[in-house]
Amino acid sequence: MPEGPLVRKFHRLVSPFVGQQVVKTGGSSKKLQPASLQSLWLQDTQVHGKKLFLRFDLDEEMGPPGSSPTPEPPQKEVQKEGAADPKQVGEPSGQKTLDGSSRSAELVPQGEDDSEYLERDAPAGDAGRWLRVSFGLFGSVWVNEFSRAKKANKRGDWRDPSPRLVLHFGGGGFLAFYNCQLSWSSSPVVTPTCDILSEKFHRGQALEALGQAQPVCYTLLDQRYFSGLGNIIKNEALYRAGIHPLSLGSVLSASRREVLVDHVVEFSTAWLQGKFQGRPQHTQVYQKEQCPAGHQVMKEAFGPEDGLQRLTWWCPQCQPQLSEEPEQCQFS
Repeated sequence: MPEGPLVRKFHRLVSPFVGQQVVKTGGSSKKLQPASLQSLWLQDTQVHGKKLFLRFDLDEEMGPPGSSPTPEPPQKEVQKEGAADPKQVGEPSGQKTLDGSSRSAELVPQGEDDSEYLERDAPAGDAGRWLRVSFGLFGSVWVNEFSRAKKANKRGDWRDPSPRLVLHFGGGGFLAFYNCQLSWSSSPVVTPTCDILSEKFHRGQALEALGQAQPVCYTLLDQRYFSGLGNIIKNEALYRAGIHPLSLGSVLSASRREVLVDHVVEFSTAWLQGKFQGRPQHTQVYQKEQCPAGHQVMKEAFGPEDGLQRLTWWCPQCQPQLSEEPEQCQFS
């Protein structure tokens, strides 16, 4: 599923529509009933980890005090030649992804964190409603165009992906949401202290969590402490920190855990800036056969016995596995 930096890119794409009224709806969602959004006003949008929150009101009004500021609109938001006619609600016929990058071939099961929410209708007449968007496998947001099939499916059909939700706005543009789960909530579930891309990210809480007596690759994917962190960030941060994915956090020194958190934040921030600036993402070990030092990269699925098994890439030479004896602090 999309990781924190990409979901923040989605947030930037959606933000220019704040203050506009929904004039037409569509999409394949049956439990949400897209028509329930007809005539509502999009008043705010917030992001937390891997989730996007959209606030809808019955009346045109300013967003609530303290609402998130609207980022600068994306440069590539106009309809491209050959893109779909916006009037064709639910008829996908776009050209390319909004972030300009190819989608990963790794199959990531939905529900890596707490994203398996049931869709439901909001109570009638409920003002100030927040729509929670939890992205699943290859989840995405498209602006003013629809997604196109890039290859035939297993049955040999070139069937375009079906958007879960399509929102046409009074300003003339539209949004299409793909492969996501939609649910209403009275307020956005936002905890900045565990969001790796938030200025309020709590390093102390993250460091304490990393000290648990379990493989650090398990802890890194725990959204309670590292919201927005996914498989790519996990692999890259561990490689850059020189830490084996199965090393127990309890045997790592405090300084090693500090270095790991540093790389989590640095790689995530650089990835986010690259998304905003249109630069491709470069990885050193994720889905690679060799690391930058020329060593062979290993690949295996790791995860708790009762949890998801995630593909992990690491270099045995650059990331040697530690013994179960705690590391001693080095003093000069």
